[in-house]
Amino acid sequence: MVRPFFTNIRLLILTVVLIVAGGLSAYQSLPRQEDPQLVSRVAVITTAFPGASAERVEALVTRVLEEELATIEDIDVLESDSRVGFSSVTVELVDSVTNTAPVWSRVRDEMDEAATRFPAGTSAPDLAEVLVKAYTVVAALTWDLPGEPNYALLRRYAEELGVALRGIDGTEDVDFFGRPEEEILVEVNAPELVAVGLSAQGLADQVALSDAKTSAGQLRSPDQTLAIEVDSGLESTEQIRQIPIRTQDGQFARLGDIAQVRRGLRDPLTNLALVGGRPAVVVGAMMQSGQRIDQWRASTQVVLDDFRSRLSDGMALEVIFDQSGYVETRISTLRVNLRLGAALVVGVTLLTMGWRSALVVGAALPLTVFAVFVWMTGLGVPIHQMSVTGLIIALGLLIDNAIVVVEGTDDIENTASVINSLTCGNLSRKKPLAQARG
Repeated sequence: MVRPFFTNIRLLILTVVLIVAGGLSAYQSLPRQEDPQLVSRVAVITTAFPGASAERVEALVTRVLEEELATIEDIDVLESDSRVGFSSVTVELVDSVTNTAPVWSRVRDEMDEAATRFPAGTSAPDLAEVLVKAYTVVAALTWDLPGEPNYALLRRYAEELGVALRGIDGTEDVDFFGRPEEEILVEVNAPELVAVGLSAQGLADQVALSDAKTSAGQLRSPDQTLAIEVDSGLESTEQIRQIPIRTQDGQFARLGDIAQVRRGLRDPLTNLALVGGRPAVVVGAMMQSGQRIDQWRASTQVVLDDFRSRLSDGMALEVIFDQSGYVETRISTLRVNLRLGAALVVGVTLLTMGWRSALVVGAALPLTVFAVFVWMTGLGVPIHQMSVTGLIIALGLLIDNAIVVVEGTDDIENTASVINSLTCGNLSRKKPLAQARG
């Protein structure tokens, strides 16, 4: 197999050129990321059973789910937690599962089967996979002015930044931390409420019936039952103010006549974030696997710089985590190890084995790295901390093998030279004897 490379020098040169060109091209196009893409083998199934005790939740919901899920052989661990009105089942798959999509599909089928056995009033079980992935960039919008921070303004700017980050090619997901939740508050005027003869609960029930998300009725037939919904929605506070309210005497009034409707933040705040002791809303962006993090980070930096220039006074945008720096550090470590290893190997081999052996051993190092880059492109393996670590270890083994092969080749050449010398010597001594006999 390797004989043509010894007999045809042009073929050898062409092969070396192709390996170098292919390796350089592959290095420029290979995806770069911090961690390898990990398989999500853990999920949590949550089910609500309002008003039920922990014992009833355990018997009527949790055990039913566990019985159905126990039939799936790819599940390794089932852990459950039953509380008042709430059931949580953690599912962990066996380590041998690499393609989890079919397994989670079977889990959802078993969940639907278990839901048919749930008591009335139980919500449909919800499956949430536990993602094993870190955010690529985490930025914080901070409030720098003294006094009470304007969380509504922070929220709006954070959502605008999230939209901009989602628009970058290669962005997988954007999450928010410390973002306050908004609500529409209806403050009832007590004298007005008494005047129309309604209680606070009665008023709330009428407002709830005006929401299009609530079913307006049902159409029943012998074959099926269909829910009827109003094709309209409450999209503004003005629409809420115009909701008709039926009074006790059968008359109608507008909600805005008996209550104040305004949009605001939920009080008290359920989520808070502090960055450097300052109130903030944190935005985390996650890059898709198979992308070059340096190119994606460059696009992100452009978006962040443009967004920073449009911020209001008293607000600041800072990057508190950047994964691309860690990736560049690992790639730099690979370059340093490659250069230092090649220099040491060539230097030691040159002193101990001569320039020919040093040339062969020194050339084997970069050629192997370039060939590995080509194979990584073909197999779809990106550059990350695991592949870089494996490559560095492989280079150490390669150097040992190259030295052993060169030493073995030198020993063979020396042995052949000795044999050739002895053979030639014998022939030269035999010739005079043959002449004398003649």
